[in-house]
Amino acid sequence: DDLVVQQVYQREDRRNLLKAMKALDSKERTILKLRYGLGCVEATQKEIADQFGISQSYISRMEKKILHKLKSQLMKD
Repeated sequence: DDLVVQQVYQREDRRNLLKAMKALDSKERTILKLRYGLGCVEATQKEIADQFGISQSYISRMEKKILHKLKSQLMKD
């Protein structure tokens, strides 16, 4: 029974995350997916920076901003 309940919560968490990600712009979603391996291979900040042609420190700042936006969106819902 606990396993079933846990799976239900995981599905709900996933739905909430996907819903919150819709509030992000395309670039932010791409960075988040690449950084945390959501549907692809996880990449480092440096690898993402190289892919976008920007600095690793800028990716770091963007990641922090993106996570803050996600947290705010999740708290709101």
